[in-house]
Amino acid sequence: MVKKIVLWGAFLIIIALIGVYVYRNILVEKAVESGSTYALGVETNLGSARLALRGGSIQLNDFAVDNPPGFGADDFLTLRRGVFDVDAGSILDQEVVVDSFVIEGVTLNLEQLDGKGNFKVLLDHINKQLDMSSSGESRKFRFGLIALRDITVSGSLSLMGKKHEKSFTLDDFGVRNVGGEHGATIGQVTATVVKTLITKALSSGSGLLPDGFGKNLSDLKDQGLDKVKTEGLDKLKDLGKSLTGEKK
Repeated sequence: MVKKIVLWGAFLIIIALIGVYVYRNILVEKAVESGSTYALGVETNLGSARLALRGGSIQLNDFAVDNPPGFGADDFLTLRRGVFDVDAGSILDQEVVVDSFVIEGVTLNLEQLDGKGNFKVLLDHINKQLDMSSSGESRKFRFGLIALRDITVSGSLSLMGKKHEKSFTLDDFGVRNVGGEHGATIGQVTATVVKTLITKALSSGSGLLPDGFGKNLSDLKDQGLDKVKTEGLDKLKDLGKSLTGEKK
């Protein structure tokens, strides 16, 4: 009898722990979606979030950003997988310290329809949000490095009833010290990543995207995007360990 009670007690504890784990994953998922939607001005969806049982890492899967209304593609941006390498001691704090955030499998759909670009719509909203306070988010993040790799950019230009499409692969790159000394909300981090990605794609796509996209490069300087500093990832070999779960 006592043995059965002990077994049932252990079983209930396991179920409770699983419930807490699942609940925390859902909280992470909702926080990413709500913060990103606020920052970008379009709906976002995260397939799943997985917080390591022992802490130290968070994996995000299948993140998608809707295209602004009026444009053809369903998604403006999709990310297959991203892994946070978190300081385990800060994971539940109001300020979370992230050593690295590696994003893999990025697809960016740039569209220009009769002179109007979907990227310009998002950039206008992002810049307004970055100049304003957050949407009530209190938890802040400081990232040592955000790295993006395996990036495919598609460009679609529609002008006078004719559509031209091209695509190319964007070199892997990273951005350091996102959040600075005071930290940034999830929405602000998302806005920074998307803004940088658009900048890199447009500046690197000269001659690779359909003729006409180049006319918008001057707009980047007006928004200060030409000052965004990134670096190549060819020397950062250890980043692969974050995606395989290995320890540095």
